[in-house]
Amino acid sequence: MLRVFACLGFAAIAFSSLLAAQSSGNGPEDSYARFEKPGRMIRLPQGNRLSLYCAGNGYPIVVLEAGFGGGAYAEWHQLQPRVEQTTRTCSYDRAGYGFSELGNDLPRDIRHDVEDLHSLLKAAKEHGPYILVGHSDGGHIIGAFSDAYPNEVAGLVFLDAAVLVDKGQLSEPVEKPSADLQKYYDDQLAKIRTCLRRAETATGPLVAHHPGDYCLDSDEAAKLPRRMADALAVMAARPDNWRAFLSEAEQHYLFDDPTWQASLLPHHWEKLPIQVFTASVAALDDAHSAALYGLTATDHEAIATARAGRKRWESLQARICELSRNCQVHLIPTADHEVQNAVPDEVAHSIRDLVFELREQHTQPR
Repeated sequence: MLRVFACLGFAAIAFSSLLAAQSSGNGPEDSYARFEKPGRMIRLPQGNRLSLYCAGNGYPIVVLEAGFGGGAYAEWHQLQPRVEQTTRTCSYDRAGYGFSELGNDLPRDIRHDVEDLHSLLKAAKEHGPYILVGHSDGGHIIGAFSDAYPNEVAGLVFLDAAVLVDKGQLSEPVEKPSADLQKYYDDQLAKIRTCLRRAETATGPLVAHHPGDYCLDSDEAAKLPRRMADALAVMAARPDNWRAFLSEAEQHYLFDDPTWQASLLPHHWEKLPIQVFTASVAALDDAHSAALYGLTATDHEAIATARAGRKRWESLQARICELSRNCQVHLIPTADHEVQNAVPDEVAHSIRDLVFELREQHTQPR
């Protein structure tokens, strides 16, 4: 058994991995407006509240699941307005992120994330079956949700996403993650812990940007509309943001935990329509790779390690389709991990086609 992992989504931090989309081409700042204040605050059974953003009408509902950082603000400002023109669509801030409360529900493992999403949709009376769209680490969550609640899922869309796979379900062996790659992830965890300590001990808001600020990702924030960059910096200063992210990072990448893996495998996606979008970035030169992976351009060893993980990830993305009888892979020539921001029209078009396909099946006589 092996986890297909998202080295790009993890290389950046919290919402930082969501900031790769530059302001040019993103449209007016109004595209972020719906996420500048809490959505519907829905209380979960354990007591904390999550912020839910829904718009549009129609069946099936498209549910958008963010990657690491778990917030809707930068992940879905391009895609959600497009999808809501076709059907109802919902995004949300996972516990601890954005405007959502963390509460005491730790650790934030995949099963907790799945149960939170299920409870959230039930409490909000947003009824399935759903088309689940997962970006980066969100792929883990939508895959696990589909297996836990198969009657509530009508289709899956993976956006440059990580998934958990059972090598026994694939036609060829899967390479095990290298020790170098494990070290790379351990280094990222150390940086996240540093940011948590910084947020916990701060005497004032950490909103001042300066180049190279890892915890505020100032280099990427400089490319964004100022209003968005400032809002995300305020969110990043909240200790709960880092507590949630650290817990998810520790729990979602348990490379050698067969008991944990066995609790989530195998998948049962044979009858589900699946769309897979993969950003083609492994062929980038060192200078561009360093910027994308959050590394220095002279650290060629670290770049090579990150690139090797990325190559493995891209090659395994297509093999997700071995798990479904109705699956299509879209290879996107972009260095943007957020493919939904890089090519929002293409992603929205595929989701629209899937919506129409499912509507037609629903209306056909049985």
